[in-house]
Amino acid sequence: MSRYGRHFVRIRELEEFERRLIALFVDDPTALHPRHQALFRYAVVMAKMNRFRTPRGRDVELGEEVDGLRRWVIESLLPLIPADGDARVDSLREIAPVLALRVERTRSELLEHHINDFGAEDLDEELRQKKPVLVLGGGGGSGLVHLGTFALLKELGVVPELIVGSSMGSIMGLMRAMERTYDPISVAMAFPKNVDYNTIFRPFSGFSRFGFPGAFHLNIMRLARQVFEELLDHSMPRFSELPIKLEIVTTGVRKGFRFDDREYEQASDESLTPLALRRKLKLFFGAVRQLSKNPRLLTQVVFGAESGTEHFPVIEAAGFSCAVPGFLHYDIFHDDPETIGPLETVFDRHRLLRLCDGGVINNVPSKVAWESVQRGSIGTRNAHIMSFDAFAPLSKGRNLIWIPVQQIARPAVVANMPYSSYHKTFQDPPSPLQIFVNSYSKLKTIIKNAREELEEDTPYIREALKELPPYGVWGKVDGSG
Repeated sequence: MSRYGRHFVRIRELEEFERRLIALFVDDPTALHPRHQALFRYAVVMAKMNRFRTPRGRDVELGEEVDGLRRWVIESLLPLIPADGDARVDSLREIAPVLALRVERTRSELLEHHINDFGAEDLDEELRQKKPVLVLGGGGGSGLVHLGTFALLKELGVVPELIVGSSMGSIMGLMRAMERTYDPISVAMAFPKNVDYNTIFRPFSGFSRFGFPGAFHLNIMRLARQVFEELLDHSMPRFSELPIKLEIVTTGVRKGFRFDDREYEQASDESLTPLALRRKLKLFFGAVRQLSKNPRLLTQVVFGAESGTEHFPVIEAAGFSCAVPGFLHYDIFHDDPETIGPLETVFDRHRLLRLCDGGVINNVPSKVAWESVQRGSIGTRNAHIMSFDAFAPLSKGRNLIWIPVQQIARPAVVANMPYSSYHKTFQDPPSPLQIFVNSYSKLKTIIKNAREELEEDTPYIREALKELPPYGVWGKVDGSG
């Protein structure tokens, strides 16, 4: 188990408790005095500490030093807000003075032991404010609901510090990561409305260099240039150039996996009639089933986090992440050394045969986001990770065809849930085949519907991201209130 894995085992119960604590404060704002609310929130974040980034940019280990507080919180506080029962509010009020003393003692010891590393203001800045992190799941056209998430966060004044996307979530993530400010209307207007499908989805030529073959080749570069250069007035960025940190999940297929290009070449000559589309989807379902039966030959490759990909062209990574195996093929047809060199290094490092859709291995990659934060990618380790799933098996008639694939992806989604502070499964996303929307009004409706689905969760998001008052304001807590 990795260092981060061991730390997550230590704090998993605290992560769950913190979610219940926030829910208590939202559902019953008068249950605890604001001083007590700040105390409990501060204490839980402190108890979860492991590494801390000093003002000089050096990481120091604090996990062992807060272990006493962590164990006490788990033993004494967790039973007071059980997962399957009502919170014992009177007991929380009674224990608050004891908790205040333990927090003060731990805080004082940290400041004394690390007097040359950081000060009280540095420590409190870490503990008082959570930084927002977004995890955007894939699902083809279903992923358009992420625009509703961006619109809601805009209303709340929330700017993400990190976005992790898989498949369609990588495209949506790139749209958001281009600027720290966000204008929902401008972004919606930037989406191409009159798309030439025959240009974007070309028949597979049989040439497969880095990408897993499929019935169609995805010519995402043409569409990207139109959106980013003509409409958004941006050049095609590299990961290091984005104002919001972005990481893109792809599935690496290792050497030893067997596939036959001829199957996809034969399917590529057919038109887009309903019968031909069903044949192509059959190839897709077959490829996904074959890949899922060979998990040892699959590995997760995270562009933007993987060593050597920091300056990789983002749209190339998104192309691979959206390359649905057996259906959509994406590849690189040039020899730019700044693109090919890092890619070949990644292939050698992982002994890869091909790359394909990130959703095959990790469709809602919350663990990727959590580990990125723990590595220090955004400086602070105090983050609120919000994951959004647009491709869960739901009883919506128009999406029944996708249930077999959704069920294959589901175990990984469930396994990732504990790593998110908040997880949303959209109940009424568009069809996965609705990749492009031919009118602004339809896209506006998708955004509106997604925004409405998030409405009931808005108070919890707002509470989780609320900055705590300065430590001295509430640090002395008595038993009243």
